[in-house]
Amino acid sequence: MRDREKWSWVVVVMLLWRPCPVDAEPVGSPASILKKGKWFMGAGTSLLAKRNLKGNGEATAYQGGHLRGYGLTDWLSLYGKIGLAHFDVDDASIKKKNDLSTTNAFGLNFVSGVQVKSRFFESRSKRWEWDGSVQYLDMRARHKGKNEARWHEWQLATSVAASIHRLKPYVGVKYSVIDVFYRIREDGQQLVQGRYKEDQPVGLFLGTDWALGRYEDVILNVESAFVDGAEVAVTIAYTF
Repeated sequence: MRDREKWSWVVVVMLLWRPCPVDAEPVGSPASILKKGKWFMGAGTSLLAKRNLKGNGEATAYQGGHLRGYGLTDWLSLYGKIGLAHFDVDDASIKKKNDLSTTNAFGLNFVSGVQVKSRFFESRSKRWEWDGSVQYLDMRARHKGKNEARWHEWQLATSVAASIHRLKPYVGVKYSVIDVFYRIREDGQQLVQGRYKEDQPVGLFLGTDWALGRYEDVILNVESAFVDGAEVAVTIAYTF
């Protein structure tokens, strides 16, 4: 019975592994700070809606990906991510000859990332904890004759979480640095190239974990954030 229940949730995880509406990286679940030798397998989707960038840009991104994690110690975990993302930037300063639209689409891009998460403090009752993380995101693809971009992002975050039965709500602050190099093409010819930077690097985030299953080894995480633009992310994972 236990195996059947676990594999049912694994099937749910795999069904969710596809690009869906959802970028700037979510910080993620405090419950994903694993015990030494434990593994984390999950899938997630996220939406970044209208994030302001220096240089007149406003980015919208949709992302889906697969995550793996491993507990290096009881207080330190390492994560990796691969996935796909589609994003566009609305920039009225880029004038096109044959298109009046101010939106420039960058197509489907490959996403990869790495994250280190640590628990700094945990109360004796294990009801409260203080966590932190650092992560790097790279998003790119070669689109011959079309618009291209290379998105780099570094993110530092810290949060406080509380355990309430099967729920673990948390709130925190994050600092995000973005560097986006882009080329805009029209009719296969380069029209303009340049860089975007973050307009506001500091933002707040909040979310919650929900432990599912008889053995509470399936974690559903929902997170919302604002870093000069709204972000929403949903992840489901199996820990073993």
